[in-house]
Amino acid sequence: MTELIFYLDIFGTISFAVAASLMAYKKNLDPFGILVISVITSVGGGTLRDILLRNYPIFWIDNITYLIVIIISSISTQIFIKYISRITDILLIFDAIGIGVFTVIGIKISLNFHLHPLISITMGTITAVFGGLIRDVLYNEIPVILHKELYATLCITGGAVFFILKYFQIQVEINYAVSMLFIIITRIVAIRYNLSLKSLTFIK
Repeated sequence: MTELIFYLDIFGTISFAVAASLMAYKKNLDPFGILVISVITSVGGGTLRDILLRNYPIFWIDNITYLIVIIISSISTQIFIKYISRITDILLIFDAIGIGVFTVIGIKISLNFHLHPLISITMGTITAVFGGLIRDVLYNEIPVILHKELYATLCITGGAVFFILKYFQIQVEINYAVSMLFIIITRIVAIRYNLSLKSLTFIK
C-alpha cells in the first residue's frame, strides 16, 4: 500500500507540474518562470500540510524524486508545448487528476496522525489547492478557489466520500480509487458545464 501511495503521489505531482507549466506558458512567462510556477504549484500544498502536521522532514526535502519529476515534467511540457496544447482540454484533465490524487494523499497522510475526519479532510484539501492558490497570487489574480469555480468544494466533498466509504468498511484500495475518481470526474463536469456555487444556489 505504501508503494502504491508513493506512485499515486508521483502521478499527481506530474499532473500538477504539467498543468502549471501549461498555464504559466499561457501567461507568457519565460522558461525559468514556468519552472518556478510548476514547482510551487506542485509542492506548495503538501509543504503546508507537512508543516501543519509537523511531519518532518518535508516530503520533497526528504525525497529528491519529487523535484526531479517536477523539473523533467515542466521542461518536457515546454519542449513539446505545441503538440500538448493541441489535445482538447489537456489543462483541465491534468489539473483535475492533480486535485483528485492530492486530496486523497493528504487524507492518507493525516490518518497516520489519528486526526479527526474533519481535520483530515482539511489536510487533503490544503494538499490539493494551496499550491494553486499561491500560483494565482503570483499571477496577481484572485485565487480561483475563492471566487468562481467548484474546486476546493469538490475536494471537501471527495474527502467526505472517503470517510463515508471508510465507515462502511469498504476495501481501502477501492476507497482511494472511488474518492479520487469522484473528485476528478466532478471537476471535469463542473468546468465543462461552467458550474459554480453560485450556479447551484440562489446566490446572485
